[in-house]
Amino acid sequence: MIVNLTRESVVCEQAAIADRAITRMRGLLGRRSLPSGEGLLLRPAPSIHTAFMRFPIDVVFLDADLAVLKLVARLKPWRTASVRGAKAVLELPAGESARREIRLADRLAVVEPAHAPAASQLSAPDDDRITASGRVLLVANDRRFRAVACTLLTQRGYSVVVGDGNQDVAELASREGAAVVVIDATASLTAVARDVARLENLRPRVGVVAVSAEPQDGLATLPLISKWNSFEGLFAAIEDARTGTGLSRVASGHG
Repeated sequence: MIVNLTRESVVCEQAAIADRAITRMRGLLGRRSLPSGEGLLLRPAPSIHTAFMRFPIDVVFLDADLAVLKLVARLKPWRTASVRGAKAVLELPAGESARREIRLADRLAVVEPAHAPAASQLSAPDDDRITASGRVLLVANDRRFRAVACTLLTQRGYSVVVGDGNQDVAELASREGAAVVVIDATASLTAVARDVARLENLRPRVGVVAVSAEPQDGLATLPLISKWNSFEGLFAAIEDARTGTGLSRVASGHG
């Protein structure tokens, strides 16, 4: 996956990495289309061409730190594009850079679910940041969500403890001193409701945010937010839960 660290959003859910000469040369040749949510990251790549391609693409030129240097929207077949200092190029479906609100100087990052934090692995252990933002326990079996959410929460200054749903959530939250638990209810809303009931009995109080892959009605005391609709919504829900103004905010859809 490619995420936008500056805007704390997902740029593309499935990104192929072309970091060898043969894969960079092949690029998107032979494909009839590039669906929304997919992309191709070429590196190193100071320039590209679209010879023999069958469809237009958006082109995002990046520096060595994956900061956006230039955006070329809807580049047609049989064209070339380049920018001085570019070290990588992200190719997206035509119009996708506008839909995903990518801007110049935004910093992107590659997030690999295969390298998602393991259960109970800590990130951002800086004590000052923990004091400022609190500690979040992220409980999810979805490695992709775990990887992206952990990356963006750490970017925001939270300390993150990761659980995979196989542990006793209330015990883990108490042991790790979590201020907020973000728990994935996609697999079983009933099981999550039981965990939430136990979490509500902990002292000091622990806030709870429940997420789901698809829109659901949830329970009367357990509203859900979409895992992918808006990370800004997730951050707001965490702050609401941390300060005691609510369990979570309801948001639908799949962004």
